[in-house]
Amino acid sequence: MRYKVFLGFDYYIFQTRGVKLPLSAPLGHLVVVGGSGSGKSTGLLYWQVKMKRSNIPLELHIMDFKASHEFVGITDHYAEYEGCYEKIVEFYDVFSTLEEGGDGTVRILLIDEVAGLLTHLGMTKEGKVKADKIRMIMSSILMLGRSRNCFLWLAMQRYTATIFPASSGAVDNFHIYVGLGRLSVDSRRSLFAGEHIDAEEELLFGQGKGIVLIDGQPLQTLIIPQVSKEKLLHILQTE
Repeated sequence: MRYKVFLGFDYYIFQTRGVKLPLSAPLGHLVVVGGSGSGKSTGLLYWQVKMKRSNIPLELHIMDFKASHEFVGITDHYAEYEGCYEKIVEFYDVFSTLEEGGDGTVRILLIDEVAGLLTHLGMTKEGKVKADKIRMIMSSILMLGRSRNCFLWLAMQRYTATIFPASSGAVDNFHIYVGLGRLSVDSRRSLFAGEHIDAEEELLFGQGKGIVLIDGQPLQTLIIPQVSKEKLLHILQTE
């Protein structure tokens, strides 16, 4: 069974015509990039709420390297700081036992600020081994996860190809690319190379506003409804 995740609305259509055009995508691997205050955390919480309310049989594994506490209490599969490594390996161990088609549960491995985690681990010889294993795990999930209903969601301030093994082509296996706020030139080029929206330069990108590339669709603008992170977190903790 194919599930969908509701992302928000088409910002360009809303801004120019005042019409709320819903944007949804088949559930898959997702990467969201944006600077501080761009709305990444709000978006991630919002998407989780929409999936939960869609009765998707969901198991979330959340890695909050910066210990922002913005995802606390959502799932028992949760880790902060260096504890993220063990939990990522635990996810991979389960992933490796699943057969084609999965077991009826949709599993998402969400790593917030993955670049920071890998950079931190890479500061020591032992940590570099762990960082390389995380890169291998992420690449494997991107290659084989869809057939097992296991998906990788990554969040970062700037996109960098060094989060994956060199020449792996892993970035091409994401199904949903989201850029929020004003992206750096390198992030824009890496995620959306060759893609363009008419009058993109005139759009007033800001918090919760940006662009999205969904597999098989043209580049679109995106606006995430303004809901407080506290409210979204409370919903995920209690419903």
